[in-house]
Amino acid sequence: MAASSSSCPFDAFLSFRGDDVRKTFADHVYAALTGAGIHTFRDDEEIERGKNIDQELTKAIQQSKVAVIVFSPDYASSRCCLDELLMINERRKSDGMHILPIFYHVDPSAVWRQKESFKEAFDRHEEQLKEEIDKVERWRAALKEVADLGGEVLKDQYEAPFIQNIVKLVANKLDRKLLHVGSYLTGIDDYVGRINQWLQDESTNVRILVLYGIGGVGKTTIAKTVYNQNSDKFERSCFLADVAETSEQPKGMNSLQEQLLSDIHKRESVKIYNVDEGVMKIKDAMCCMKVIIILDNVDNSEQFKSIIGKQEWLSSGSKMIVTTRLKCLLSEGCWKLHIEPLSVKKSHKLFALHAFGREDSPENFDEHSERVVSLCDGLPLALCVLGSFLRRRSIDEWKSEIKELQEIPDSQIQKILRKSFDSLHNDRHRSIFLHIVFFFIGWGKDVVVKILEGCGFEAIIGVQHLLDRCLIEIDERNNLAMHQLVRDMGREVVRQESPDEPGKRSRICNHKEVFRVLTEKTGTETIRGLILDMHLLREEKHVGPISNYGNYSHENSVEESVLGCEDNRSMHNRLGGIVWQRIVNCIPKTSSTSADVIKTEAFANMRQLNVLLLDDVKLDGGYEDFPKHLVCLRWLRFPLNSMPTCLNVEKLVVLDMRYSRLKHAWQGKSFPCLKILDLSHSHLLTTTPDFTGLPGLESLLLKDCINLVKIDKSIRVLRGLVLLNLEGCAKLKELPKTISDLKSLEELYLTGCSELKVLPKVLAQMESLKVFFAGGITLNELSFSSRDVRGPWSWLSGREGPESTMFSSAFLPRSLTHLILPNCNLSDGKFTTDLHLPSLRHLVLRDNPLNTISAEIPGLPSLVYLDITQCNNFNVIIKVPTSIEELNLIGRLVTRLSDLLRFGLEDISSGRENRLFNRIARISGGISLS
Repeated sequence: MAASSSSCPFDAFLSFRGDDVRKTFADHVYAALTGAGIHTFRDDEEIERGKNIDQELTKAIQQSKVAVIVFSPDYASSRCCLDELLMINERRKSDGMHILPIFYHVDPSAVWRQKESFKEAFDRHEEQLKEEIDKVERWRAALKEVADLGGEVLKDQYEAPFIQNIVKLVANKLDRKLLHVGSYLTGIDDYVGRINQWLQDESTNVRILVLYGIGGVGKTTIAKTVYNQNSDKFERSCFLADVAETSEQPKGMNSLQEQLLSDIHKRESVKIYNVDEGVMKIKDAMCCMKVIIILDNVDNSEQFKSIIGKQEWLSSGSKMIVTTRLKCLLSEGCWKLHIEPLSVKKSHKLFALHAFGREDSPENFDEHSERVVSLCDGLPLALCVLGSFLRRRSIDEWKSEIKELQEIPDSQIQKILRKSFDSLHNDRHRSIFLHIVFFFIGWGKDVVVKILEGCGFEAIIGVQHLLDRCLIEIDERNNLAMHQLVRDMGREVVRQESPDEPGKRSRICNHKEVFRVLTEKTGTETIRGLILDMHLLREEKHVGPISNYGNYSHENSVEESVLGCEDNRSMHNRLGGIVWQRIVNCIPKTSSTSADVIKTEAFANMRQLNVLLLDDVKLDGGYEDFPKHLVCLRWLRFPLNSMPTCLNVEKLVVLDMRYSRLKHAWQGKSFPCLKILDLSHSHLLTTTPDFTGLPGLESLLLKDCINLVKIDKSIRVLRGLVLLNLEGCAKLKELPKTISDLKSLEELYLTGCSELKVLPKVLAQMESLKVFFAGGITLNELSFSSRDVRGPWSWLSGREGPESTMFSSAFLPRSLTHLILPNCNLSDGKFTTDLHLPSLRHLVLRDNPLNTISAEIPGLPSLVYLDITQCNNFNVIIKVPTSIEELNLIGRLVTRLSDLLRFGLEDISSGRENRLFNRIARISGGISLS
């Protein structure tokens, strides 16, 4: 039993028929799970055990949290597999063990109905086990029940993305947050092993590792892999992606510091106004915590110093990994590891996995594979892209492609990457790729799909096609990502459309070129999209020339237009929320001059323009001839008090006017296709527009509209609204009663609505609501708009009886999964006892004067995260539910350890008590026990 002698509990148990898939599919699944840091059991030998499963296998099933069952054609012929299945299903029914069925080259209905090979197997069992026919029947029942759960069906998919989806599903069931890595991790095991050993060695004084090598060689993949495998061994963890590019954006370094502090504190970002302030806050945060920090793609030492300050500020046991192309980045006190291109042997393996789905090439492709591998020169990125491109192509096609690659006198890597683009024979798929390259790197996939569909593309199929070609990736936050070499290739494709006349290209993102096209009025109907940030353009005039591809300010400067509280970023993505790409922060802008004002007639010829991203741009003139096919309009710092009446908005899917000067957004306009409306930070806005003309709106964001006093009652027509963000609307005093008609609403953000005094009584009837943020609202002064609501409310108001209109726990919908109530002046800890929210997982009560959390919390059986930090009057927790996985009580005094941690014998035997208490002790900065 090579894989499983450890006494530690497992994350996953992998059940499979060895003769079918042991050295193929099951081995790839096992490698992907363990590579993602998921501790997985598999029976490496499948010993004949007679009638009973041996003790070690039984123990592994009992200790595993998730079972992954691979139903292959011969699965049911194995009595061992059926015994495993029986035990797994019994655990599912007794204590809720998660099961993920995988249907590998079998029809789910054949498994469920026990037809075809499954019928033959059971016929044999009934013949051979006539004296144990009851056991055969139990096998049949278990197989039917598990198959009926549904699962993942391979069909004719590629195995690599299919396996990555399995990893994602298992991670979701474990509530693990993993960074995305590629499907085949070839040639990195030695690096990962050495790094893991260093990470787990607390005796070493070397706390920083520098991974250096050329672009595309795999530095980031290695860093992500070791992060996934080790982040849970540290008190806090943070992965800062693409530091070099992010730091070049306005306030980019501040945003990196804010992300680091947010991850260390596990709460919303602390606002950083200058780099020096951020450095000192980071020093204070790191000094007493064991952390692991990854800085990805650092290209100068100042970036490192601005984030970390000094190496010695890392506390004992803390580790940092830096990826860079510069060997000389850091000179002293660190371990440097050169990541080299793959050897020929490993290159062949990686290429074959992508080209053929196996570790070697078929004999008739050997010669051609060797030629391709030699062209890639050991670069993993090129091997992956070209292997995916050539998959399932004929030998004649291989010969033609190789010949063309060798004849093009350009960069070998760019030739390889360009070939993958050229393989997109569907022009619409090419357009989708180029739109992403220019406008949507770092944007949420779901948002981009809506925009692309508005442009007339089959976006879901197109995006999946690009994923299959390794041209784009989906990161752990469900955002679109792309290797910079692929991005540069795509932008060069468009530049070549018209090297000397940018107005004749299909897309433009170089700010100088865009400004010249608009001021000289040389734009043509060829243009599909453009970006212009006048602030960056003014900066460039003072700083000097930009790179060949321009300054792509929108990339990697991502800020979410939803409230970031606790772990809200990843949570919001799981709920399908909107993650926006934006120029960060409402920073003072350089004053514009008359020379900066652009005539609206400059857009007159751009009749096919559908993506327009503007920041701090002022236009002069009428809008009668403005493009009529806009699908995505982002106009940050819109300068007018209302939208022009003649601006055509019939095809708009996304309208983003954050930081605008709007007072009255519009009157009488209809937006039949609009899905997302963001008017956040519009400080002059006093009332919302009439929503009658927005029948399809799904997300409405009015964050930080500090003078907003009224939500129009027509909001009731937004039957498809999923997200409503009113955070920071400090003058808003009540919500309209018609909000009860929002039957699809899943997320409601009211944090910072300090003047809010009245809520509609029907809040509890909003059965779709999952997320409710109400921080900074004095709840014991909040009342409902009707006096006929019954329920327990003494924990807030001290008043009793059905005549009370005070807010109570009875007014919260039972569908909630996240309830965030920081700084709400809650004082009576009986509040938690009165809550009856069976689906609630996250409860945040920090900064409230709670005196105790008394007795049990019977109404919250699903709770996994409880935050009661800075509850200044709080002294004792009597019991903590066994469902709790993380308890945050920094600075509090815990007086009864025996009551604090009360779990069943099984939990104690597995070390859960010690682990949780140690975790609490670490984050509390010391606990006093009486």
